Amino acid sequence: MSTRTPFDPKSPAAAAVRATLRARESSLRTEVAAAGQALAPTDEGGREVKDQKDEATLREMGEVGAAGIERDLAELREIGIALRRLDEGRYGLCLDCDEPIAAARLAAEPFAVRCAACQTLTEQARARR
Repeated sequence: MSTRTPFDPKSPAAAAVRATLRARESSLRTEVAAAGQALAPTDEGGREVKDQKDEATLREMGEVGAAGIERDLAELREIGIALRRLDEGRYGLCLDCDEPIAAARLAAEPFAVRCAACQTLTEQARARR
């Protein structure tokens, strides 16, 4: 196992990553709050159901909205983990093999906690369950 730390928690590179993660976190929190308000029932008749088709459409919209909120909440959890790992000096190291995660992968997915190879193995194991 490697003990290399690709990001010193106090380095300018870590500050840039932290800023990127915090900006995404803020954006997601805003999206979740707005989606939650949109899904909340109103007493003002704004969601008045006129027939079964309207009811089915509203139910479907609610399910899609709820799925979006769940996806955003999952990403928020991943960002929180990435921020903790950044503060601990573990950001950029694979959670499973402890090797550095490719810079391109971190640029595309700044909250990645596994290298591409270990992430593939994790996803395959989940699919088998």
